[in-house]
Amino acid sequence: PNSSVAEDVFRVFVNEVEIRAEQKNNSEIFGSASSALLKNIDQISSSTSLDDPTSAQSKALKWLLEQDPCRGTLSTSRSMNRYTIAVIYLSLRLPNIAAHLVGQENECSWTGVTCDAAGDVIKIELQNSQLTGEVPSEIHYFAPTLEHVDFSENNIVGSIPDGLYSLRKLINLYLHNTALTGTLSSKVENWVELNNLYLGNNELIGEVPTEITRLRKLRFLILHANKFKGNIPSSINEMKNLFYLDLSYNDLTGGLPGSLSGCTKLRHAYLDHNKLSGPIPSSYSRLGDDWIIDLTMDSNQLTGGLPSEWGDRKKLPECFV
Repeated sequence: PNSSVAEDVFRVFVNEVEIRAEQKNNSEIFGSASSALLKNIDQISSSTSLDDPTSAQSKALKWLLEQDPCRGTLSTSRSMNRYTIAVIYLSLRLPNIAAHLVGQENECSWTGVTCDAAGDVIKIELQNSQLTGEVPSEIHYFAPTLEHVDFSENNIVGSIPDGLYSLRKLINLYLHNTALTGTLSSKVENWVELNNLYLGNNELIGEVPTEITRLRKLRFLILHANKFKGNIPSSINEMKNLFYLDLSYNDLTGGLPGSLSGCTKLRHAYLDHNKLSGPIPSSYSRLGDDWIIDLTMDSNQLTGGLPSEWGDRKKLPECFV
């Protein structure tokens, strides 16, 4: 009778005791090395996905064990790198994937992949690559080293997976101009090293999580053109390194946060085209001193007048109210 992909793999490979010097059949591959490898794969991929022959995980495993030109010659860690990257390619539906996997034997030379001197993956850049799939949770395998992810300018679907939130070493995350859905999780607080977060022009919903203000190293926060609702977090003043903020073209409500003035390095703030209401906080009178030089608040429901201090400026910064 037919058995699952995972059962087949363990039956054929885990019980091997020697790595064969020559392989007469693609199903006789890793020998004793397969046990550790398959246990590691089982830790990052679900048995359900491995059992499904149509899944990215099952296809990546089959490629690794049967078609990888380096099969049987690499350490478990390198084989895991290759499996994980193959899952990412397949899940995101990278066009002409066969050429990407076979063209270069060293995975550090694969399309969009950059490694450090130790061979650890630190960047994955697949922007504007005609991607139409989903970001797989297996990306969390690179959590100890991955610093830069760019999947922007594609047609990625689905939500941000938990695996992406586990990347604690991330410095740059670019997922703008895709088709991401779902909410922005409170797990954003895991991105403690993040400098740049670009999530603009997607279909994200829900509130902007308060936990995002715990990203004390963040300089660019781009969330425009989504469907975020609720208030702008009042604790935004905790983001002392914030330089560029774009929350425009959402459905945000409540008042303008007076605490925004606590973002002492902020120079550009775009809050237009929301449903913000109430007066302009008096703390915004600092506009143009050593604070914001570019502010947009138009197309909201603001009331009251402009801060009187603005009238004393000989040269106001660019401001749309």
